[in-house]
Amino acid sequence: MKQTQQLYKDRTVGLLTSFQLLELSLKLYIGTSYDYIHALVQDRIHFDFTVEDVENFPLERLLNVFGKLNGNEELKNRLNRLRKERNYIAHEALIVTVGSNPNMETLHKKAEDFFYLEDELSECLQLVTEEFRKLKIQFVAGNA
Repeated sequence: MKQTQQLYKDRTVGLLTSFQLLELSLKLYIGTSYDYIHALVQDRIHFDFTVEDVENFPLERLLNVFGKLNGNEELKNRLNRLRKERNYIAHEALIVTVGSNPNMETLHKKAEDFFYLEDELSECLQLVTEEFRKLKIQFVAGNA
């Protein structure tokens, strides 16, 4: 039982870390987008958004902003499906391990769910990184 609890806790912490990396990637994408927009509009219109504006945003708000700056609908849909999972991981996942008599049924069920979530998070992180790369290429090509 203790080993199952520890594996569950380790997987939960790993997922929390992956969600933090996803949030950081979104912040970098948004901040870079703001920098590019500012460079494009220059002094024609006032544009004062920066990465600092989103530094403390939770995933949900980051996804809303990202959705306005990126046109990859499939990726946005996948990211939006992660919202509920992120909230569970961040606010409830470790509660089932508290105490000397944890809910083993929940531990086993969630451990299986987490296996698939890890893969989805990893893929989404790679896709956001690819979108970031495309954004840079588009900006450089548009200013060449």
